[in-house]
Amino acid sequence: MVDLDVLVIGGGAQGLWLLNDLTKRHYRTVLLERHELGGGQTCHSHGLIHRGHYYDDTDMMIILNAAAQFWEAFVDEKGIRKLNPSRALAGFGPGTAVQRHTYFWSSAGLRFDTCPQLPPVLEGGKVKHLFETEEFSLDASEIIAGLSRDVDYAAYKLDDDEGALKFVLNGKSIDRVEATLCGEKVDFAPKFVIFSAGVGNYGLLAKLGADANSMPRGTPVQAQRKNHMMVLRGSQLPMMTAVFPIRGGLQGVFLCPRTDPDTGQPVWLVSDHNSTPFPMTPDGKSEIGSAPSEEWVKRMLISLQATAPELFAMGSINGLEAAVYTGLTSERNFGVGQHMTDLYIDPLGFDNLLAIWPTKLTMTPFASNVALRFIRPKVLEPAGEWPTVEREITTPAPQVAGEMWCRTEFENAYESKTSWSPYSEFLDRWNVKG
Repeated sequence: MVDLDVLVIGGGAQGLWLLNDLTKRHYRTVLLERHELGGGQTCHSHGLIHRGHYYDDTDMMIILNAAAQFWEAFVDEKGIRKLNPSRALAGFGPGTAVQRHTYFWSSAGLRFDTCPQLPPVLEGGKVKHLFETEEFSLDASEIIAGLSRDVDYAAYKLDDDEGALKFVLNGKSIDRVEATLCGEKVDFAPKFVIFSAGVGNYGLLAKLGADANSMPRGTPVQAQRKNHMMVLRGSQLPMMTAVFPIRGGLQGVFLCPRTDPDTGQPVWLVSDHNSTPFPMTPDGKSEIGSAPSEEWVKRMLISLQATAPELFAMGSINGLEAAVYTGLTSERNFGVGQHMTDLYIDPLGFDNLLAIWPTKLTMTPFASNVALRFIRPKVLEPAGEWPTVEREITTPAPQVAGEMWCRTEFENAYESKTSWSPYSEFLDRWNVKG
């Protein structure tokens, strides 16, 4: 039996950030991950660290801006590079009440300056009011590598089968967790348990009997969403990070840069604010396909061409390639018409459990801080540096996942990615007129 202060299940950015915070405070902690570290929601993302310029909610701006300060410290500590070489951009279309937005930004303490000149790629488009901001993009794989660097001794690979994890309950407490690591069964006795597995929380809740089975049909504890990302590659793409809220004819574009490791060419990860429901059965099985939506692809291309027409002008698309991928995100479901916009942390009626649903990468440090506030009263005296246990655990740590856009073409029940194709062929594939 391995006695623990905290057992964290789920090795994305959230679980790893919390693992770092706990070990720095001398909590004896173990993290379990079934697949690769960051291989789910974290490496599906565009890695944008928000400060709130996209929104018109001052409270949200204040929270995001404060959370971004933790990311600034993390970037400096781990030596991680920001991917936009110049300041990020926030742009609005004509007829937008720009003074209203800049008033909100100023009230929330966001820093910004009027952009002196439109980048050539935006000329002739619907962007008429452009500002430079302090937001930035990060490579999600580098985030995971940085977060796991100093705590890999406490992260363990859980076997990938349905029976590899079992919870033994004592009333409203988790008394013991039975895990199979590399074929060997290990019993953990944690004082506190954290679910931070993103979409994997659904299956974990099912194991506790806290999932949709005990709730009215259509109102599960967790809501699954399918997000899309379009990927463009070509030498004509500037390395820029930008957000274009739904104002003045723009359609809510997020744009984050990368560099293709194979060709050395600039890459854009482009998405919008839209996601679609992805219903799942109580045991965590998908009920719809993961293939990209033709409707979304068409809408994204229209938005891109309205934002950056020079990129798609006749003769400019030579050498431009495109792909698209989908991935799952998860959030706490509050019912019809209510959408979780930051994070949700819920003990679900248990004495020593928290389930965390962060819906923005930027909010990760805050969710960790909130979890610590729950843990401290339950674990008054941390057990000290790990590992100081009767039984040495020798199974290996999980590997760090690469970002989704770098992967080759594939499709499974939950996510998919198309192959790169010339832009003209991409249009034909999705029945879009050039």
